[in-house]
Amino acid sequence: MIRHLTFKAGKVKKGAKLDYKTPRKGEYLLIFLTRPTNDEIRKITKDFKFDSEPLKTYMKEPHSRRYITKPFQFVMRTAYAQKNSIGYTNLLFILTNRTLIVSASKPSDFYDEIIEDIGESFEKVEVRSVGHIFYNFLKEDVDENYEVLGNFEQRIKDVEAKATRVNLKEARVRAEDILSLKNQLFRLSRQFWATTRVLSLIRIGVAKIEIDKESERLLVDIHETFLHQIDLASTQKDMVSDVLSVYSTTISNISVTTANELNVVVKKLTSYAALLLIPTLVASIYGMNLAYLPFAEHRYGFYIIMGVMIVITSMTLTNFIKNDWL
Repeated sequence: MIRHLTFKAGKVKKGAKLDYKTPRKGEYLLIFLTRPTNDEIRKITKDFKFDSEPLKTYMKEPHSRRYITKPFQFVMRTAYAQKNSIGYTNLLFILTNRTLIVSASKPSDFYDEIIEDIGESFEKVEVRSVGHIFYNFLKEDVDENYEVLGNFEQRIKDVEAKATRVNLKEARVRAEDILSLKNQLFRLSRQFWATTRVLSLIRIGVAKIEIDKESERLLVDIHETFLHQIDLASTQKDMVSDVLSVYSTTISNISVTTANELNVVVKKLTSYAALLLIPTLVASIYGMNLAYLPFAEHRYGFYIIMGVMIVITSMTLTNFIKNDWL
């Protein structure tokens, strides 16, 4: 899928087919691709004279990176908020002096809105350079990062609330959920760092493209915004670490409480067993009908033996109650 915008003297011409024209003096072109087809790749690489390999492989890139080719190309892995989740996509940027080509690894309403906003904004302001278009695209994308970070913060608060109310019968949150959240923040931070490096290369002239002074200053602002977002992500990673500590402490407390309850149960069972053991032992001995047992042939032997069992059992019961075993 392809969309393109041609900017000339405050006017914007839009298209959605391979009918764009290579920009001439005073014109600038923005091409936005979504999972480009083979026909689109062949035409664009032929028109702008660059290797087709990046357009075929950028979707598999795990993080942002720079391609050492001409024209200047790099992949930026980005995140955007969508309903109650976060979406990720790879963006391939190809910059020439008069053309910006952006290719997304998957369809997204968010990037469709960015293209529409860029078209509307340049109907009021004349494009100064390809860096000016590049800045407008990045500005929309970097602002979305605050929405993503806000989404992460809310998820951290939700997990924190669940971690403090966890119990063994109903696991409201798992350690894997907390660690997954932390890993996502690590990946997001690495994405931000990689993008700041690419921006630094563009600012120092490695890209060798035309960037006016005002756009260069604005790209510095984008760079500083990314640095601020890296700090926010770092703070959120610390928050997740604190949540994990709270979760671990809660689980430890539950384990201690469970062990104490089990100890009480064991003591009670032992006490009951001991109380039953005394009369059972005496009755077993006298049940063997051995000669010369005390009171075995006494007229009141049965009552005496029963009395002895009751007294011993009562003393044992009193001792257990006194020691809080029963």
